[in-house]
Amino acid sequence: AYVDLVRAWGWRSFTIVYENSDGLVRLQELLKAHGPSELPVAVRQLPDSHDYRPLLKQIKNSAESHIVLDCATERIRDVLQQAQQIGMMSDYHSYLITSLDLHSVDLEEFKYGGTNITALRLLDPERADVQRVVRDWVYDEARKGRKLQLGHTTAKENMTFIKTETALMYDAVHLFAKALHDLDTSQQIDVRPLSCEAEDTWPHGYSLINYMKIVEMKGLTGVIKFDHQGFRSDFTLDIIELTRDGLQKAGTWNSSEGVNYTRSYGENQKQIVEILQNKTLIVTTILSSPYCMRREASEKLTGNAQFEGYAIDLIHEISKILGFNYTFKLAPDGRYGSYNRETKEWDGMIRELLEQRADLAIADLTITYDREQVVDFTMPFMNLGISVLYRKPIKQPPNLFSFLSPLSLDVWIYMATAYLGVSVLLFILARFTPYEWHPTHTPDGEKMENIFSLANCLWFAIGSLMQQSCDFLPKFSPYEWDSPRNCLDEPPVLENQFTLLNSLWFTIGSLMQQGSDIAPKAVSTRMVAGMWWFFTLIMISSYTANLAAFLTVERMDSPIESAEDLAKQTKIKYGALKGGSTAAFFRDSNFSTYQRMWSFMESARPSVFATSNKEGEERVVRGKGAYAYLMESTTIEYVVERNCDLTQVGGMLDSKGYGIAMPPNSPYRTAISGAVLKLQEEGKLHILKTKWWKEKRGGGSCRDETSKSSSTANELGLANVGGVFVVLMGGMGVACVIAVCEFVWKSRKVAVDERASLCSEMASELRSALKCPGGGSGGGGSGPGGTRDGAGSPYLHYGFSTKSQLH
Repeated sequence: AYVDLVRAWGWRSFTIVYENSDGLVRLQELLKAHGPSELPVAVRQLPDSHDYRPLLKQIKNSAESHIVLDCATERIRDVLQQAQQIGMMSDYHSYLITSLDLHSVDLEEFKYGGTNITALRLLDPERADVQRVVRDWVYDEARKGRKLQLGHTTAKENMTFIKTETALMYDAVHLFAKALHDLDTSQQIDVRPLSCEAEDTWPHGYSLINYMKIVEMKGLTGVIKFDHQGFRSDFTLDIIELTRDGLQKAGTWNSSEGVNYTRSYGENQKQIVEILQNKTLIVTTILSSPYCMRREASEKLTGNAQFEGYAIDLIHEISKILGFNYTFKLAPDGRYGSYNRETKEWDGMIRELLEQRADLAIADLTITYDREQVVDFTMPFMNLGISVLYRKPIKQPPNLFSFLSPLSLDVWIYMATAYLGVSVLLFILARFTPYEWHPTHTPDGEKMENIFSLANCLWFAIGSLMQQSCDFLPKFSPYEWDSPRNCLDEPPVLENQFTLLNSLWFTIGSLMQQGSDIAPKAVSTRMVAGMWWFFTLIMISSYTANLAAFLTVERMDSPIESAEDLAKQTKIKYGALKGGSTAAFFRDSNFSTYQRMWSFMESARPSVFATSNKEGEERVVRGKGAYAYLMESTTIEYVVERNCDLTQVGGMLDSKGYGIAMPPNSPYRTAISGAVLKLQEEGKLHILKTKWWKEKRGGGSCRDETSKSSSTANELGLANVGGVFVVLMGGMGVACVIAVCEFVWKSRKVAVDERASLCSEMASELRSALKCPGGGSGGGGSGPGGTRDGAGSPYLHYGFSTKSQLH
């Protein structure tokens, strides 16, 4: 029965306190059932003296809270009293008492302590038939003038309890009487005197034993039944627990079904909530914004009034649901709680819980595997992960040639190559196809032609679709008909407009969506032009779409974008909270990147670890980009809401949660978890987070700056588009230089033809250019670069050629 109880409770370790060797014999099955893979079981013997405090102090120092007590019934109360004196009768201690007569012990002073005291009983003293037998027995003895000492009498219903041994004796006598009666009924019993010293036995003895084995009856200790070996079988033990109402039946045990709790889960939780009512819990915490902070006040505050924050409000909301009182106490060392592998001890808030100096621990305390092994956690009240806190990148000044940024260097090179390739291909095809060669004027002056043939209509449509110009425009009939007659009566001359320079001019005009004064005539050249127009349409549209973003969005270059970027470099130092869960994550990780990061942090000098998150935040600010701090994402959210120079880099490296910790085997775990779940369903956890993250203590200041900057469009200054002006001015300058070179070259050529000096010819041409701003020559004068008879002028009338050779 004891083995089944310990397994049902899930005890991994416990201490056996026994009185004599008989107790170890009774508990040998319990010792055998505890496997070698489990934690060791401590076995301690009670001293012969009545001072049990030294032994109990040893148990307390071992941090063991599960105790199996095997001693005489008379010593149980003394042991529990002395355990209470040294603080071992708290809510977190459990006692399994092997005595079957716990109901006969006065436990009045232990009912309200919350200690889990459990025992088994064979006799239910409150059963009506048991009380009737006890009253008759006491009455008969009193009538005969004798006082019967059966046990103590309770005030409740004036009950007198008897011990299990007495009840067993009573049942044994009744069993013997019934078996003897049945034997006498079945056969004649000879009554003869027997000597104790003689070897003769009573002839009906074996028959009486057999009758006793087959007799089945209900006595004070339940159903009495024996197996073929004479051992009692099919009996039931009651599981009793000490509550505020005294010892109460919580379940039963029998050999076939084992432990069977009859009290429902709801009844257990109701009892726990009743215990919590008006009970004062010690809550340990540490100063960590925004979970617990000193309240800002002009006068000195004490007690709970001196603290405020998310954790303070959360405990207050839970206390309103469960009805308990609380007192906050800061952890002496100000640490969360980490395990020292050398001293094998915990520090911080976890140590406060293990030494039972606190009932709850709340802060930004992460639920980890190591902590879960030594303390209990509620369900998480906040989910989070590890991320990187880093200085916000400084806004970079706009690049003078930022208009080139929408396309990469490779794309610009490909476009230049495509431009040259298409121009050369257009030149070659125009030379190859006969339809690009045409006379300047037809000799037949009377012939009328219409430029809107079917092919030209299709060409006009595709040119309009590609946002390009054509060499003809639509007009109403009959004006579409033109006379191609020659102005001069000269023989026709064939010419090809797609020279190499003209091909380059046509493609650059199409690329800039400006068109040109030349257009292809043949199907092949039009096919090249159409594909080039399609290419330029897509490229210009893509360029225009990206150009707006590159000109209006301010660039903020950051050297790191994730934790992986940190691991790949050594220039930027990075660290975490010393002894915190974040450092433990990297220390215990099996991922190669995180192992490399841990080695870097551990070997860095000076140390990159911070003693508090506040120190880590300050090091990031002072580092000016040379230091990054690894911490929980929720704390980063709080920091970046108030410090506009900091930001979160990358996503979360893991997923975990904050929980409320309490000593192991705390009875309040389920009740407090239920309260947290209720607050989550009602949305109060979100309200609390919004309050302390975005409203209190300067929250939302950075959000206001962001909204202001995003609500107004960025104006484009000279720094954004200055490169365009540079290109314009450079192009104008180059054009002027080329114009001067052309002027000088042509003047020199004319001077040679006219046998005049270069300076005089240049002066004459300059005077003519200034005199005729329209660009034409007057009467007998010469235009710029022309001759007096006009034969050498570069400004020929449109459509005429003075040479007879093929161009």
